[in-house]
Amino acid sequence: MRRLFSLLMLAVCLGSLYGCFAGLQEDAPVAPQALPDASIQATADSEPLTEPITEPMTESITDPIAEPSAEPVTVPATEPVPAPVALQYEDMKAMWLSQYDLTGIYLDGDTQREEADFTARMAQVLDNVKAQGFNTVLLQVRPNADSMYPSKLYPMSPYVVGQSGRPAQYDPVALIVRLAHERSLSIHAWINPMRGMTEEEIQLVEGEYPIRQWYDDPQLRGRYIVSVDGRWYLNPAYDEVVDLICAGAEEALRLYDFDGLHMDDYFYPTTDPSFDADAYASYQASGGALELAEFRRKALDDLVYQLHEMTGKSRVGRIFGISPGGNVDRVFHTQYADVYLWCGVDGYIDYICPQVYFGLEHGSYDFVKVCRTYQDMIQTDSVDLIIGMTFGKAFSGEDPWAGSGKDEWKSRKDVLVRCLKATLDLEDCQGVAVFCYQYFFDPLTGQSIAETAEERDHFVPVFQEITWD
Repeated sequence: MRRLFSLLMLAVCLGSLYGCFAGLQEDAPVAPQALPDASIQATADSEPLTEPITEPMTESITDPIAEPSAEPVTVPATEPVPAPVALQYEDMKAMWLSQYDLTGIYLDGDTQREEADFTARMAQVLDNVKAQGFNTVLLQVRPNADSMYPSKLYPMSPYVVGQSGRPAQYDPVALIVRLAHERSLSIHAWINPMRGMTEEEIQLVEGEYPIRQWYDDPQLRGRYIVSVDGRWYLNPAYDEVVDLICAGAEEALRLYDFDGLHMDDYFYPTTDPSFDADAYASYQASGGALELAEFRRKALDDLVYQLHEMTGKSRVGRIFGISPGGNVDRVFHTQYADVYLWCGVDGYIDYICPQVYFGLEHGSYDFVKVCRTYQDMIQTDSVDLIIGMTFGKAFSGEDPWAGSGKDEWKSRKDVLVRCLKATLDLEDCQGVAVFCYQYFFDPLTGQSIAETAEERDHFVPVFQEITWD
């Protein structure tokens, strides 16, 4: 992040110099800079699957869906306007805001909460986030091939409107982005690109959306979307599916002043060859020689590359990162995510954010060991390391899969602060991301969560002051 931060500062300086130069020209108006609501400062959804061991696009989308949060700036047609610069921090201190954190705020019972009530409650959430020392929020906008905002590509999420098939009464994402920037919080759009909805949910989706069209088409159902354990997943072996995922991400970044794009760990949901048997057979028939595992990794590689390229082109300073699980063997061999490639060369990601949801005494995947595994993957200066942490085990007081360390969270109430301090030994670490808000505060009332209070009392003061040099 420090490397990117230097480039952002350079971009801002160049924009300022341009303004000064324009002002020297006789009768030439100076183009105002369309910067985000908060200036640059120097300084993940449910928990993933339990460890130990997440119609072809034929035209571009150009019509805006949400009104911009500020009045547009009018300038002479001949006077170029410097592009807005995304808000990033030298040290990322991020909190995941999942659909489970916010569903009680989005909804009042089974209908969308009144806009004024939602705005007040969301402001309280972000005030609490800021007060704990966080400078970045990762906002879930696409949990299950649906959308938290009015989209032309994906149906409204039942987490926002109460049931699939219902329209939104107002745009909650536009409000959240504005509220975040008013508090100088960087905000990133968080997507689960492959995980879709249940059978019951998809039957309620309107026919205008590609996912419903694929479901209704007997030639595409089971190919573009595939059912695994009662849930539909998008299959990235097909270009049309990748196009939809990338167009959906581009839509979110175009409509809102997001500062980055964040991708969760729901990759391939199964090792069963039937998931993409038709696509793989076609690939082999055309002369392809990759084994199935490599075929799947290549499909994900292409998706990740396109998302990274699109994000970087969409706005100066926007970043793209991925948050894989902490069990690297599972990530690589059963989810087919080639984190070694993404961390090893330029062009795939700006940061890797492994979900190191383990204590220091875990029998197989202790915190330091997993962090070091990901640190050692990074072979390029273009990739930063952000360590994902959870207060979930501090909340439950146990980790039944930790072997000899299963009682660590019960016997110690300083596990996470010691983990936090351990990140200072990682050469490429530029911050942490914490899962999640509901372990800090009750989302509806704002009351502190008693089960994690002692752990947070140790963690927060250090977190507020820590910096990664």
